[in-house]
This record gives sequence, structure tokens and C-alpha cells, in this order.
Amino acid sequence: MLLFVGFFAIIEKKLWHYVGKMEIRKCTNLDIDRMADFYDEVVLFLTQNVNWPRWKYQEYPSRASVVEDIAEGSQYACFDDDGAVIGAFVINTDPRGAYHKGDWTVDLVEGEYSVIHSFAVRPDLYGRGIGPAMVAYCKRLSREAGLRAIRVDVVPTNLPAAALYRKEGFAFVGERDLERGFEDIPTFCLYEFNL
Repeated sequence: MLLFVGFFAIIEKKLWHYVGKMEIRKCTNLDIDRMADFYDEVVLFLTQNVNWPRWKYQEYPSRASVVEDIAEGSQYACFDDDGAVIGAFVINTDPRGAYHKGDWTVDLVEGEYSVIHSFAVRPDLYGRGIGPAMVAYCKRLSREAGLRAIRVDVVPTNLPAAALYRKEGFAFVGERDLERGFEDIPTFCLYEFNL
């Protein structure tokens, strides 16, 4: 993990950019409150509508996960020109599960690929290009860090996430039990983008 964060620290200034009226950047401790609020609002919306990723309000993603991910240097967000959080994701080299069980097209070990977690867009802004902009940022960040692939797991019923990753060039490589111990999510769909 530290090696990955180190790579990103070196190239962070190079990749800090605007996409239209959006700024994507690594979060700092100054962002904890608004990031926690953002994830709470997204998860609350999902639980009241269709909870595609099966997230749990104030459990995951949550203030605790934001604090941990910011401390690790892996929490990123997309901000509008007023500084409001309109999207967020975590990117690191920790699959947080048994990725070795996947039928990946390239044989890589942890540390050679990045993994996207906690990917979210503010619900009232769906379809505005925020998701694709954040995926493009992950591709650039991973490429610049010298990593060989980006991998992601998606809850099988999370149709919007699966559609986004496929649209952005990720290949579906199977469905596996990642040994995370979630009774309500026994398997995850695996996607990869080789760099």
C-alpha cells in the first residue's frame, strides 16, 4: 500500500486537473466532514430507492472509512466549482478480498494493479459525465504510477456500475466469492482494464 501511495504522491500535481467545471483531487483531513456527509447522503438516497451496491447507511462507506482512506492517501473526490463534493472514489492496491481467485487475463500480484472502491456520484447529477471523468482519472493515475491494470469488483445486482465499467472499456472476467464474509453478497462480478 505504501508503495502505491508513494507513486501517487510523486505524480499528484501532474494529474490535478479540471474536467469541465469539475476538479478531481486527493482528499485531505480538511475534507473529512464533507466526504462523510457526501457518502451518508448517497447511501441514504440508495436505501430509500434502489440500493444497487447494497451499502449500509453510516456503516460503509462511512465517516470511519473516509478517515481511514484519507490517512492511507487513497480517498479522492470530484468537486464542483463551488467546492461541493459531486463524486468520490478510493483507489489503492488493496483488493480487500480474495482477488487471487479471479480469472484475470493477465497474471499479476498485489501491488502491480490498482483497485477502485467506494465509487459514487451524487444522485441528482447522474448522467452528467462525472462517473466517466473519475474512471478516466483512475486510468491516468494508475498509468502514471506504472501499474499494469485496474481491477474492480461489483455487486452482481449493481447494474449501473457494471454498465459504467463496460462503457469505459473494462472487461468482465467472471463472478467469484471474494471471501469477504458478507452473507447478503456471496459473490462479486470482476472487471479489469489492462494498461
